[in-house]
Amino acid sequence: MKALLCITLLTFCGTAANNALEAWSKRVSEGKALTRAGNYAAATQAFRRALAVAEGANAGDQKLVEIYDALASAYAGAGQYAESEHQYRHALALAEKTEGPQSLDYAVLVASIAALPTQIGNREPIIEMLREAIAVNRRTGSARELAIVRVCLAQILMDRRRYVEAESVLLDAQSSAASLMTTDPGLLADLLNGLGFLRFNQGRYRESIELYLESLRLLESVTGDEHPLLVAPLNNLALSYLKLGRLNEAEVTLRRANTMCGKTLGEDHPTCGALLEGYAVVLRKLNRKREAKAVAARAAQITRAFRSRNGVGSTISVTALR
Repeated sequence: MKALLCITLLTFCGTAANNALEAWSKRVSEGKALTRAGNYAAATQAFRRALAVAEGANAGDQKLVEIYDALASAYAGAGQYAESEHQYRHALALAEKTEGPQSLDYAVLVASIAALPTQIGNREPIIEMLREAIAVNRRTGSARELAIVRVCLAQILMDRRRYVEAESVLLDAQSSAASLMTTDPGLLADLLNGLGFLRFNQGRYRESIELYLESLRLLESVTGDEHPLLVAPLNNLALSYLKLGRLNEAEVTLRRANTMCGKTLGEDHPTCGALLEGYAVVLRKLNRKREAKAVAARAAQITRAFRSRNGVGSTISVTALR
């Protein structure tokens, strides 16, 4: 049973429309509204239409970076990770051209690619790149961008089990994000989810439960009680319940996450497969072995299909990104 980390869609650019690009602005706004609603498949279509309009109107590289980034995030939300990486790389090339490789925007894009499930290669150069971006932009970067880069860096560090370093980065992120409590609860929810995962790996399960519950509360204040962004903290909450032997609470929490995942993302989404793997573990511990066997078989079927579609097992290198 695996924890799920940062899944909030991190679109970092603002929208600045003028009369010549009203159609572009309308499509971008439509795509962002669909993304907020968790309708990622429809959002990808809206952003593709926005991209066509922007390219036809010579909108400029910064606007194209915004659309490619938003499109990539929507594809990631839909579980189409290979296509997501393709769009992120378009955004990355334009961000390097307009802002340079030490900008926070560039760093967020690199981190977004590195965090995709299709990327399992050496991330050490990416860790150093993100640290450099934070150092360079510590005084001039916005609080939101710095918090995003720190959360992404901590996620990669935790993936490599470097928990002491991750804790320092997350606490820095918490400090820089304190001013965003009312303006960006989704980012704070990601931060709390990351802190919860850290406490879980330190064996501090009761603390992790408190952090996951607070992450859920913040997200629900923005999304309502049925949205795909709730799936990660629900899964992680169930994992903490499982560690404490609170099996009935784990089962109820995972059942909610599975139902929500299937309804909002589709039953063949890879996240649903990961959730079902965990649900099978809980069912076995509850001695519901026949149910567990069927659930595990369905999870394996989803995972095989996902690997076939997305080519899981590819690697990433910073030199390929620059």
